[in-house]
Amino acid sequence: MNSLVGTARRWPDWAPRAAQLWSVLYGALALHWLLGGRAGFPIANVQGDPPGGSITAAVVAAVLLLGCVAGILSAQSSSPGATAAQVIATGTAAVGTFGLALSGVGIIASGKVERPLALVAQLAALIGALLLFATTRVQSRRRRSRCPRCGGCHPLALRPAAPLVRARSGRAPTRTLRTAYLLLLGLLPWATVKVVWGFGGDALGVTSSEWRTSMDDSDLSALSRLLERLGLDITVMAALVGVLLVHTLLHRWGLHLPRWLLLLPAWVGGVSLTLYGVPLTVWGSLTLVGVTPPSATPGPFTQTGLAWMILFGGLAFTTLGTSLTLAARSYHRRTQPTCV
Repeated sequence: MNSLVGTARRWPDWAPRAAQLWSVLYGALALHWLLGGRAGFPIANVQGDPPGGSITAAVVAAVLLLGCVAGILSAQSSSPGATAAQVIATGTAAVGTFGLALSGVGIIASGKVERPLALVAQLAALIGALLLFATTRVQSRRRRSRCPRCGGCHPLALRPAAPLVRARSGRAPTRTLRTAYLLLLGLLPWATVKVVWGFGGDALGVTSSEWRTSMDDSDLSALSRLLERLGLDITVMAALVGVLLVHTLLHRWGLHLPRWLLLLPAWVGGVSLTLYGVPLTVWGSLTLVGVTPPSATPGPFTQTGLAWMILFGGLAFTTLGTSLTLAARSYHRRTQPTCV
């Protein structure tokens, strides 16, 4: 136990080195994607084909590679320019987690992993984003002559063995609460359509029987089929878990749980869902106004109905992800550990 505590207290020393090593390894993977490789490419369909074809894949791979280069060059420096480069590297690593939250839901819904290598790449990007985020905070604090561990005004060298004590403030500010709850209203159109189908109604030109037939033709886990027979959609249930997480982060009862247990899924879900939802929202909106051609294979939907469903889904992912991010940021600040 003492060795673990000692390692935690020395994390400002090894975080930059670990982030630099990760940037080298992930940069090699990004270079592989840039040269045309598709193994593990995170932004792609089940067949591994990226949306928009090879041009989109090349742009995404170039962005990821640029972030890795920035991480390699800046991880060991605390200059203002290096801090900006670390922010860029952290952002590009977050892009690599695209769809990670939905991958987790998909595993529960189908009972299998559709693209194992892509899931590994997404998890690797998550590790890199965490390391680069920690490095950014450490180097920024060092540049301002603050404690690298807690951000306090005392140098770390003066209190090397001081324990970290977690702050226990109250609930989130009222403005944060209202904003998060207002964002969660974006779930209603998408969830309402799913609930209407589940309980035998018709929506967006699709009957309940047509929806159930399309679900029966899909690969679903035993849990998904059980919920379906009860009229419940597993993705709606997953969204409710996200809503519960937002409430927990914003209120006092969340202060009694380990920080990582709340912050890790909140940050992963917030970033991943927002990255996934924004393009869908834009795509659905442009299709409805006639700028983007409708899908040629809408399945049980009409082309207009599918465009509305894409818009509703994108809006739900975006607003839930943004609400999770806002709540996680508030919780992170309210529970920031400090040196005694």
